[in-house]
Amino acid sequence: MRNGLDYLESVVNHLDENESLVTPRDVKYAVLHLQAAVEVLLKARLLVEHWSLVFSNPGEATRKALDEATLSSVSTEHAVTRLRNIAGVDITDKEATALKHLAKDRNKLQHFAMTAPAPVIEARTGEVLDFLIRFVDDELLPRLNHEEKTEVGETLGRLRGGLASINTFVRKRTNRIRGEVTKAGAENRTIKCPECDHLALVLGEAAGPDGETAWATCRFCMIRWEQEELLYCFLEDDRGETSELNTCPQCREWTLGWGIRVLSDPEKDVPFCFACSVAFPSVVPCDRCARPVDHAGDSGETLCGRCWDDAVEEDRYGREDPTDYGYAEEPG
Repeated sequence: MRNGLDYLESVVNHLDENESLVTPRDVKYAVLHLQAAVEVLLKARLLVEHWSLVFSNPGEATRKALDEATLSSVSTEHAVTRLRNIAGVDITDKEATALKHLAKDRNKLQHFAMTAPAPVIEARTGEVLDFLIRFVDDELLPRLNHEEKTEVGETLGRLRGGLASINTFVRKRTNRIRGEVTKAGAENRTIKCPECDHLALVLGEAAGPDGETAWATCRFCMIRWEQEELLYCFLEDDRGETSELNTCPQCREWTLGWGIRVLSDPEKDVPFCFACSVAFPSVVPCDRCARPVDHAGDSGETLCGRCWDDAVEEDRYGREDPTDYGYAEEPG
C-alpha cells in the first residue's frame, strides 16, 4: 500500500496543473509511475485474498520467494482476471480496457518516448486514476487495521487535494459519477458538495465506516456528512442558527437550506430541504421577514402570509405611529 500510494503521489505531482503547465515529459513519467501504482495496488488486493495469487504461477508459490522478494509476479492482465474471478472484485470491461491501454502506453513510452499525442495519453491516464481511487477506497482501505487506515487516510487526503486539480481526472470522474447518479434516478437528491464544489454529494445512500447507512456522501471527494452539519453550510441566517426562516414548505421542519445547486437543475441555486430531499425552485425569501414563500411570478412584492396580513392591515388602517402609544419619535 505504501509503495503503490507513493507512486500515485508522483503521478499527481506530475499532472497537477495548479503547479505548472503539464508537459509531455510530465505525462511520460506520470504514465510510468501510474502503471507501477496499478501493478502494486492490484497485487496488494490479491495478497489480501491469498499470498500465492501474486505469483505468476500460484502452483509454484513458496513463502521463501515471497519473503525474499525473488518471485516472478503476476502480470496486470492476469491480476485483473484473478481479482474478478477469485476475489469477486467489480472491475468493468471499460476499466479493464483502460488498464490494458495504460500498459501499452507505458511500454511505448519506456522504449520509444511519446508515440501518441500527450492529450490522448493524458486522457487515458485520467480513466485509470479514477479507477485506482475507487479501488483503494472500496477494496483496500476497508481491509486495513485502525493504525494502517490512519496512515493511508492521511496519504489519500493529500492525493485527493492534488487530484482535484487534474483536469483529466476531474472530467472523467465527474462524467462517471453523473452517469451513475442518473442511472440510479438520484439527480434530484444530488447537490454540490461544500467541500470540493462538485455536483456529487448524494443524499441518503452512503455506507458509513461502521457499516451503517450514513446520511450523505460525496462521490467525488468521499467526504461523509450528517444532516445537521450539512444544513449549517447553507443557512441564510448570519448567526449560524436554524429558525423559522428555514421552514420547509412541505414537511414544515426547520431543515430548509438556501443557495443550493442540485444536479437535476444545475443552472441555478435553489432552496432545498435536507429532511425530505426536495428542491423548491419557486420558493424565495419574503421581502419583509425573509421567511420562505412560494413566488407566483408576479412583479409585485413577495410576502409570506403573516406579512401579507400586516400589509393588508396597513392599507386599511395605515401604518402604526409610535405617538399613538404615547411615544415620541426620536429626532431624525
